[in-house]
Amino acid sequence: MSLNNITWGLCAPAKVPSVRRTRTLQLNEIVARFHHRAVPGLGGVWFGRQLMMALQGVASASQMGENVSNIEAANAIEALCCWQGFKENEGKNRDPRLRGIQKIRTLKPDSLTFNAARKRAFYVTIPMRMGTIEALPALGFVQAQRNFNAFQCSPVGEQLVRLETPQMAELKKWISSPDRKPPKFITSPLIPLSQDACLLIRSQLENAGSDEDSKRRRDALQWMDRLRQSPPKPLSWKDRPDEISSVHWHDLQAGAYFFKTQNIALALLDRLESEMAQRAPGPVLPLHQELPLAISDAAEKLRICAQAFLDLQHNDAAANQFCSECTLEPAALLRALVSRDGHILKLKGDLIEPGPAFDSSRSQFYQATDEEEQYAPEASGFWPAEISWRIRNLFRLNLDLHGELADWLKEGNA
Repeated sequence: MSLNNITWGLCAPAKVPSVRRTRTLQLNEIVARFHHRAVPGLGGVWFGRQLMMALQGVASASQMGENVSNIEAANAIEALCCWQGFKENEGKNRDPRLRGIQKIRTLKPDSLTFNAARKRAFYVTIPMRMGTIEALPALGFVQAQRNFNAFQCSPVGEQLVRLETPQMAELKKWISSPDRKPPKFITSPLIPLSQDACLLIRSQLENAGSDEDSKRRRDALQWMDRLRQSPPKPLSWKDRPDEISSVHWHDLQAGAYFFKTQNIALALLDRLESEMAQRAPGPVLPLHQELPLAISDAAEKLRICAQAFLDLQHNDAAANQFCSECTLEPAALLRALVSRDGHILKLKGDLIEPGPAFDSSRSQFYQATDEEEQYAPEASGFWPAEISWRIRNLFRLNLDLHGELADWLKEGNA
């Protein structure tokens, strides 16, 4: 199953970056490959109950038949659990395991029926469920399908759900009587999973999927265990952990260098757009004339970063192609980047002109894509620079499977 050909489902708008303003530079497939090589199949999962809530949605929808979709059930269950978490966490520090602080935190029980919660506009745009779409089939909890609504629990998934049979019974009552008030006793995302559930998830992380994928996850988990048991010190790309193979470490480092190159390229285009917006008589930049100093300096910064990736001699052809384009002389580099953009900026001969999404009113900063926004916030800065967020998420997930995530978050690591 391709990592980028997944139907993510339709969710409710809360606060969303404008899709038309998102630059991809045709790099999504490359980015997905590097994240997959870091921790195969993890997706955006970073704590255990994230998997449990999504699976409970799949299992509940299956029990209800065609009248309830997997997405409706999973989003509603997640909203209900987060609402419960806000009630229990009232007055305390905000916890990243709870979503919807603006939309559902203050709701009264009468407003939290399943008929209400199943609607698109009820909950957040990017529920935590979306981070499980790759992980659930990759870890063997559902039968692999192209989209979340087609998922069905596998025997292992059913085993995990049965570990919370009382909660499933309450959810079934709530969903089958769609105008009913929420159950009085529901488990919030802040409550750790049982030891049996944690052991089952750990087993799937270590054994599910191909031999190569499962080995990379096992190795990474061993690394996470060591970091968990001893206070982490700042880590460098020069020091490969004993648990990680040289090939895996090379993929991690190449991915980090590529992510940095991508971000600098996006920043260059943001700067170019801002420069064009201030030009008189109109927002056009000719490539056959001397470029503004700020643009030339930014292009040089990008060239250096891209060359660092190329020096690693990684075998990803598409990544090498992009980074090779980023080492061209400034005018040719801008031509290549704007050709990849074509939406906010576009080429017309030797001129860079505004595209349909150009914003002349203000300078724009690089906005994270929906995929990036769904994951846990940045933790401590002991990781090698720009390492895949999947490694950081696996560290948090491993903490959670050992019952230590809540204390970690309380210490200000989120």
